[in-house]
Amino acid sequence: MPVIGLDLSDQQIFDGINAVLPAWILLVVAPRWRVTHWIVNLTAFGFCLLYTGLFATLLLQSETTFDFKEFFTYEGVQQSLATKEVVLPAWVHYVAFDLFTAKWQVQDATASQVPHLLVIPCLLLTLMLGPAGLLSYFLLRTLIGLIRRSDKTVKSE
Repeated sequence: MPVIGLDLSDQQIFDGINAVLPAWILLVVAPRWRVTHWIVNLTAFGFCLLYTGLFATLLLQSETTFDFKEFFTYEGVQQSLATKEVVLPAWVHYVAFDLFTAKWQVQDATASQVPHLLVIPCLLLTLMLGPAGLLSYFLLRTLIGLIRRSDKTVKSE
């Protein structure tokens, strides 16, 4: 199910999804570099466009009927994700949102003064396991906040 107006096969698009990796590498090794955020934003925007094109193609050209009511049942979601035409858009969806989540973690860590070396494992978890990486970042940020508060309390006594 190639994207309307894009002369690439699903396999070629899938192979091209690895184009997200430079953005991830920059978030890990150069999080404060001005160009990093530009590249990450551009990459995320590109994947959002790709997802929109894939989904539009799915709606307009797929022989598979697409019923939005099915998203509210387990069986419906299971059937949809088992459909060949849905796999690629679903994967692009994960890739785009995981990258955006990682970018947010880096920005929030900078604003919250969380040491970047401690954030790197959270980023790697976000890359591989999405929500588990976000949870690990929330736990890290909370733990650091508690430690800082206890340090301030000890110093003020």
